Amino acid sequence: MKPRVVTFTLHHAKIRGRLKTANALAQRWLDNEVLKDTAPFVPRVTGELERSGIAGTKIGSGLLVYNKAYAKAQYYGNFNHSKQAHPKATRRWFHAAKAIYRPKWIAGARKLGGGG
Repeated sequence: MKPRVVTFTLHHAKIRGRLKTANALAQRWLDNEVLKDTAPFVPRVTGELERSGIAGTKIGSGLLVYNKAYAKAQYYGNFNHSKQAHPKATRRWFHAAKAIYRPKWIAGARKLGGGG
């Protein structure tokens, strides 16, 4: 009996295109989730700081930008943040949210990015 030969042709461009699309979708989802999940930790008086994160971030870039002039001081400073509007308000709000939501972020990005 003659052995059968099976030939596979990999279309690298198509595979790269699908991966690129999946990764872009995952990054957009992750950026949105991080903005949403960090919102309760952002100090709030008027809401301008929180809105600056939405306005200053290009969804899908992987870089969240809070573009108010005082954002850096609020993030790194040692202030007594008002808890009236946001009871969880704190400095380093991304780190506070990451401590809680990191597993969710990783699982969601993996699922959308094709990695599990």
